[in-house]
Amino acid sequence: MTSTQSKTARRGRPPRSRKQARDSRQMIIRAARSLFAEEGYHGVSMRKIATMANCSPAALYKLFPGKRQLLLHIWEEIFAGLIEALNACYQNTPAAGRLETLCLTFIDFWLSRPDDYRAIFLIEDQPKAEGEGYFVESSGIQDGLRIFRQAIVDAQTQGNLGAGDPDEMQSVLLCGMQGVAMNLITIPEYPWGDPEVVKRVTVRALIAGLQ
Repeated sequence: MTSTQSKTARRGRPPRSRKQARDSRQMIIRAARSLFAEEGYHGVSMRKIATMANCSPAALYKLFPGKRQLLLHIWEEIFAGLIEALNACYQNTPAAGRLETLCLTFIDFWLSRPDDYRAIFLIEDQPKAEGEGYFVESSGIQDGLRIFRQAIVDAQTQGNLGAGDPDEMQSVLLCGMQGVAMNLITIPEYPWGDPEVVKRVTVRALIAGLQ
């Protein structure tokens, strides 16, 4: 080894292990989720995320080319958790009460993750580059949420729900569930009463209204 090579080897940092790389990535994602929830999309910069995650801006940009790419990654992670919870509910709930339990699972998912809710629904998706699509169009989330449609069809087949367009019914349920989650999360100072009562009565009223 030449003298120059020896100096270079001593000067360079040892390569990071896979675990260190994963840990650094997770620190970045946690920092971004927290900042997006607290300060909104436009109030957060990549430099601020890097500072909170204790990494260099260069390391951050190596993992995520831009702020929107980081936000979309966070959205994908959160929705993957939601779809997993809904699928488990569908598989493990008797058919007779499946639709109501699915709706409650959806609401409870967000109530247990208020910061994730804010990071998802209080930030408007704004594609910038030519050819970029909206997250809701390209992420597969629409396919994942069609589990509600399937539960509606199941209930109609069993005679527990009236005839009607399952797609329209799904949209009605999603709007109603979103209203419960948003109000309880973003307006906590209002005296809503017992959240358990609010969500259960609302879900049952929504399903009854579909009869």
